[in-house]
Amino acid sequence: MKKVLFVCTGNTCRSPMAELIFNKFARENDVDAHAQSAGLCTIEGLLINDNSKEALSEIGIESDFFRSADIYDLDLSSFDLIIGMTKEHVAELKSMGIDEGKIRMLNENSGGVADPYGGSLLVYKACRDEILNSLKEIFGEL
Repeated sequence: MKKVLFVCTGNTCRSPMAELIFNKFARENDVDAHAQSAGLCTIEGLLINDNSKEALSEIGIESDFFRSADIYDLDLSSFDLIIGMTKEHVAELKSMGIDEGKIRMLNENSGGVADPYGGSLLVYKACRDEILNSLKEIFGEL
């Protein structure tokens, strides 16, 4: 089974949406892969952002169980692919000594996925849709 890690800053908006959308798609399409997510600057155990939760709920994904994870508490060598949301996330991942062949940026052709934090529900839905469309590239790599 391929293991994928999605990384953003706080692990309450973008990377949880990517994780949960990825896992739903993998289950529904019998893809032998599983995703987790983590934050570079978070507190372990935070709930998913309310707007992220609502945006996911609209596409049939429940997220009440989600709790944030700190990247520094994970065994990064166990992941086959580690995906940052922005150039800054990717740069930080590279500085951590992770094999650069494992690192990608989501929505690379458009410069990554902007942080919706503090935005309206409409902003979160747009972020969700951007993530959803960008994951097609990732599944093509698996």
